[in-house]
Amino acid sequence: MDFQEEDRSRFIILIPAYEPDEKLTEFAKGLKDAGLNALVVDDGSSEKCGSVFESVAALGYEVLHHPVNRGKGAALRTGLEAIGLKYPQAEWVITADSDGQHNLESLEKVAAACLENPEALIIGGRFRDETKIPLKSKLGNGFTRIAFKLATGLYIHDTQTGLRGIPAGSIPDMLKVKGDRYEYEMNMLLSLKEWGMDYKEIPIETIYIENNAGSHFHPIKDSLRVFKQILKFISASVISFLVDYLLYLLFLYALSPLIFGQPLPSVAVPASYFAARVISGVVNYILNSRFVFKSSGVRQAVGYLVLGVLILGLGMLGSYLIKDLLGWPGIVCKICVDLPLFLLSYFVQREIIFKKKRTAGK
Repeated sequence: MDFQEEDRSRFIILIPAYEPDEKLTEFAKGLKDAGLNALVVDDGSSEKCGSVFESVAALGYEVLHHPVNRGKGAALRTGLEAIGLKYPQAEWVITADSDGQHNLESLEKVAAACLENPEALIIGGRFRDETKIPLKSKLGNGFTRIAFKLATGLYIHDTQTGLRGIPAGSIPDMLKVKGDRYEYEMNMLLSLKEWGMDYKEIPIETIYIENNAGSHFHPIKDSLRVFKQILKFISASVISFLVDYLLYLLFLYALSPLIFGQPLPSVAVPASYFAARVISGVVNYILNSRFVFKSSGVRQAVGYLVLGVLILGLGMLGSYLIKDLLGWPGIVCKICVDLPLFLLSYFVQREIIFKKKRTAGK
């Protein structure tokens, strides 16, 4: 390995396994020859796999068993909890798949990156050689990569990789991540923003055995599970959008004529915009602080208020100018103004107002 002999004891390899074959035994032997500690979690495999787990245990590695299949996420949490209790000397946990997709060289790269970035999540990214990617993997990872970027602003090339280096100090956080199956690994990445945790993605060798036929990842079904988390971002915006526009139409077409008469003056547009935006802004802050970003306090409230005033002023001014100069209908004016302001508001909330800083020693 690229680091000293004594550094190897600082790592433990966590391998969740479901219906493994002899490739797991070969992988475990390679880890043993390299002097690395490992823990394997049997996620409810059938009896025919018993000899594989026995061979791993014969190498001196602990094997934990789920009586029934619970999913990769549940297996990872079981392993992480056991490592936190039984291996206090471990400073990093490296998760790896049991099907031969992760070789020793790739593990060494992740371990070296852990030493260089001790508080970061290390991600072993595949898909550097597009010609080697099976269609199922290409579609599944490409789909989630784009959505992940839109939802978080973070770019991770391989969101589905099982090869990751986790600081042991982060195990309590990892145990709180929801999801029992493949969505667990995506939820871990989505939580990076909430935790304020750094990450580093390093390229690893792409290995696909029998065109990745042994993979238990289902692009459509498991991607839908992944998007449950992302939908929280969208849902809060949709609810606020509906509140905003319904109130805007109510004020503009019901209340304003009673006050100003016909024809509707230009000032009714920014007045209705103001009233609707204030109310929908309160709704949006409650949803974002409690359910989306899960970050609230005086700093967040003040920051959101300042942003709200800025967005409100720009929106009123923009809608007034478009109405006055172009004579467009009020609802058209609002749409033209709100689309760019929505993107600005979302970016500022995500990157500044609700962004969490990871506390030292967490």
